[in-house]
Amino acid sequence: MKKITLIHTVRSIYDSFPSTLEEAMGEKIEMTNVVDEILVSNTNKKGCFNDWNKERLLADLRVAEEEDSDLVVVTCSSLTPYVLEAQDKVRKPIVTIDCAMCRKAAEIGERIMVLATAPTTVGPTVGRINGELERMGKKAEVVSFLRTDAMDALKKGDVETHDIILGEEASKHPGFDTIVLAQASMASAQKKVEEATGCTVLTSPSSCIDEVKAFYGKK
Repeated sequence: MKKITLIHTVRSIYDSFPSTLEEAMGEKIEMTNVVDEILVSNTNKKGCFNDWNKERLLADLRVAEEEDSDLVVVTCSSLTPYVLEAQDKVRKPIVTIDCAMCRKAAEIGERIMVLATAPTTVGPTVGRINGELERMGKKAEVVSFLRTDAMDALKKGDVETHDIILGEEASKHPGFDTIVLAQASMASAQKKVEEATGCTVLTSPSSCIDEVKAFYGKK
């Protein structure tokens, strides 16, 4: 049986993503889930992802070694830069939730909107897209917008309001051809944002699942 360790910082993703991944893979998977909300909450309090957070993240990643998992999947976009820094210290392959999405945005976008609901995600997502653009030798405009009130609604369980806020925010800024929903928790708003803008809207869960499938040689 396939074995995957998943690392989450948002409980709603822990509640939904593992079953979505298993359904997409079409088989039962042995999963170990690590939910570590403090990696983001502590960063917000301290104003940076400090050495304490880096050590804690590395310990979370090494759970996969202890569990002898095939793969580590990190479902929080805010962690991506620090996961990439730490990956050489972990003896298991790692997939981050947003890398494939950011690569796709760089490939297809000429004027790219990054829409986020958590401030800790903005820098990593914009940085990742710009890094992909640089790697490709391509020039494109990347602009970010933040709506923390949408996250507040989601934390209260009000997915409808969360999606409406993001649709309305995206519609305020015409002229983009590609919109990136920076966090996995924002995926529910994809349809609303597409309807409001007519743009290509990218979400990280589906892109991440494609990477997991590719790892296991699935289509």
